[in-house]
Amino acid sequence: MHLLVGIALLVFFNIEFNVYGQNWRFGGRLPVELTFCALLVLLALILPAVSRPLRAAAAAILALGALVYAIDVASRAIYGRAIDLVFDAAQIPHVLDLLASSMGWALVAPLVAAVLLTMVAILFAFARSVRSMEAGGAAAARRIRPGVLAALTAALFGAQIADLNGVIAKKAFASSAPALKAASYHAKIISLWLDDGATVVSDYRRMRGVIRDGETTLPRLRDVNVYLIFVESYGASLLERAEHRAVIEGIYNDYAPVFEAAGTGQVSTLLDSPTYGGLSWLAHLTTTAGAWIDTNLEYRAYLRSDLDTLATILKRTGHRTALFMPGIKRYWPEGDLLRFDDLHTADDLDYRGVSFGYFGIPDQFTLERIPALQPQRGPRFVKVAMISSHYPFRPLPPFLEDRTQILDPSTWAGAAAEAGSFTVQDWADPADGYIAGARYALRSAFDFAARHTEPEDLVIIMGDHQPWSIVSGNLGGRAAPIHVLSGRTDLLECFRADGYRDGLSPKRGEVLFGMDWVMQRLVAHFGDRGPVEGCAPPLASSLRRPSR
Repeated sequence: MHLLVGIALLVFFNIEFNVYGQNWRFGGRLPVELTFCALLVLLALILPAVSRPLRAAAAAILALGALVYAIDVASRAIYGRAIDLVFDAAQIPHVLDLLASSMGWALVAPLVAAVLLTMVAILFAFARSVRSMEAGGAAAARRIRPGVLAALTAALFGAQIADLNGVIAKKAFASSAPALKAASYHAKIISLWLDDGATVVSDYRRMRGVIRDGETTLPRLRDVNVYLIFVESYGASLLERAEHRAVIEGIYNDYAPVFEAAGTGQVSTLLDSPTYGGLSWLAHLTTTAGAWIDTNLEYRAYLRSDLDTLATILKRTGHRTALFMPGIKRYWPEGDLLRFDDLHTADDLDYRGVSFGYFGIPDQFTLERIPALQPQRGPRFVKVAMISSHYPFRPLPPFLEDRTQILDPSTWAGAAAEAGSFTVQDWADPADGYIAGARYALRSAFDFAARHTEPEDLVIIMGDHQPWSIVSGNLGGRAAPIHVLSGRTDLLECFRADGYRDGLSPKRGEVLFGMDWVMQRLVAHFGDRGPVEGCAPPLASSLRRPSR
């Protein structure tokens, strides 16, 4: 019985989700949790006076470890990353709200109850079975000389330490690297809590050497309207599958001649994102701050600081700054901390049409409202966070060919019937919804740029992160496309100098650098301490890679 329980534990801790094959597989490793419990058994033999509490501690460690591991497996299957105990717990209400708005509480409530009961059952079952196994293992171990048992335990830990960098095998056999990586991450979170982010803000100030907070301006963009449009979940995985790439390249091929006819040049590349599958705001701030921000606590620490963003620098340069956030439907205190002149959330857009999914407002409508809500005189900086391509990707608004009807609420009522309704199948197999959502959102962004911007403007259209790994298959890493449009050849030349390629189609697999370099290179090329004309020296080759 004890042997069967041990085998069951070994199998359980090796269950993994293979995002490439979209199936489950056996990991083939000896988990650090089991090795740690072996050490506790050894201590129980050496210290019989505390044998019972040591065995109880081993049982508790395995039971809680099993629960965390199950949640971690789910996190990797959905987000393509390990569980974040700090942030993920805070997101539970938002996830439930998203589920309920898409599937209805009648289906979500029993689903949540089933998950909670399963979690309790896992804890109970492991606590009972592991205590039995530990008791039996201790009894068996008494027949073995302590020196032999100590040697075996030392060998297990030695194997795990040696294999941190794949010394024993490329696969993580007997590896404690995932556990140590998670421990390191949460230690970082604790340190951020303890000093309220002061250390990381100091690090950012030092690392962003080209940006002089409170002083830097961008004089070469003084008379240029700047648009920064983030396309939700527009990731590099779209370039990896032939059927997806054909759809996206169809959009590129449709709009490239439109821009060329208007005298607007285009350059594109791939940039590494600080986030994956969600947490779009980390990518937004990383891009506009010039700092690599990959945790929510760092995000909050940055917002509470006096460090500059692209909005504050352009405001100092003479631009009127505006932020469009159609996905914000509730009180949002972070909005004030971003320091834009104008903030437009869902209510400000005054959308009165049919709601499409959780976020409700079609991207076409949001973009069409921008000209009416912007001043007609003076340079402006407009940042937009699009939301129609957000998970679960359905129901998706149709693209309105008659642009004069976009602001008419009655038009969207008819469009809703065309969009169809959300089904549970859309959660189970979301790939088709994703490619349709990405196509709609990207087409909306390019269409806005073609109709509502001038050739002398600087327009940046970029993805924020990859979709959930169950959609992306982890293809394309953490990268997302970026497109820069302008009729100002002197501006585009500087992006070319940094490695951007001509056209709207990025080269598959060519990730130039991280999103944090967007802001830093804007300042280097166009800032008050940059060249009066021409471009700043190119980045060192060692920096031309994802900054992670």
